[in-house]
Amino acid sequence: MIKKEKEQPPEPDRQGNKAPNRLFHTRLCELLGIEYPIIQGALGGGISGPELVAAVSNAGGLGVLAAWGLSMDQLRRAIERTRELTARPFALNIMPVNLPFTQSRTELAIKEKIGIVTTGRGDPKAPIVQRLKSEGVKVLGVVPTVRHAKRLEQEGVDALVASGCEAGGHVGKVATMPLVPQVVDAVNIPVVAAGGIMDARGFLAALALGACGVQLGTRFVASEESLTSLEEKKRILEATDEDTVVTEIFTGKPVRVLTSPRLVSLIKAMRDGLSPEETRQRIQELRKGKRAGQPGYNSVTSGQGSGLIHNILPAAEIIREIISGAEALYKHLNPRL
Repeated sequence: MIKKEKEQPPEPDRQGNKAPNRLFHTRLCELLGIEYPIIQGALGGGISGPELVAAVSNAGGLGVLAAWGLSMDQLRRAIERTRELTARPFALNIMPVNLPFTQSRTELAIKEKIGIVTTGRGDPKAPIVQRLKSEGVKVLGVVPTVRHAKRLEQEGVDALVASGCEAGGHVGKVATMPLVPQVVDAVNIPVVAAGGIMDARGFLAALALGACGVQLGTRFVASEESLTSLEEKKRILEATDEDTVVTEIFTGKPVRVLTSPRLVSLIKAMRDGLSPEETRQRIQELRKGKRAGQPGYNSVTSGQGSGLIHNILPAAEIIREIISGAEALYKHLNPRL
């Protein structure tokens, strides 16, 4: 019997960059020019900034800078600062708040020569995708259903992020485990899994479902580089599997957040028949208190997997833990390797 020689790790390139991990070097890595198939969720509204985006990209993933929550000048400065911190690929997320916002941020992405754009759930519509594609921008569309996935593939996106309802932030109705393989079967472009993925187990499970990578939001909220307050990060660490709720109170669309005493009280009052006028007043009060970070008001955007997060780590360490943990799990499942 011929003994197979032990495979040697690939050498660094001429610039000294670490050679890619071939075990998890998927189509997504080739498409985006990244080392590991891990994307940071956009985390708009003052959660992610240039430091987090650059830290994720420098660690081999894809950092994503959120356009939402920033003026045009603030966004330009954020792009400039991100480029000062990393020479690696990063993306800009364009949330379809309204048509003028989407169009203006699209033109800014083109002017600033952003190479990768991620979009909101099922949007933007075809003209925006075509505009970005005409300028050589790679577009990743975030979708909550197979129907949206098919539409965006027809519009020309390069890859899809199938995001299940376990995710923090705006959510659909389909859970990650049934959604991802159905999207994979329905399209011919790379699919990224998102929603409830927090560690190496979720990462490897996503690949087993047919995804070529993962997008993590909540896990990076609880990172050292996240702009979220220490109090909010600690709330994620203290959360259990039952501590999130989906509500339309904050944006008018379903959003998954950690519960808070004020939010629980308001939801109960609305179910008990609170008048429309008093409902509006209490919603305004809740939103104002949330923005101000007042105790009892603050409902952190967070996924159902928050109970899996037990520490606040640098983004690079989060990625290292996921990849090394997935390698160990893979070897456990394949003991002959």
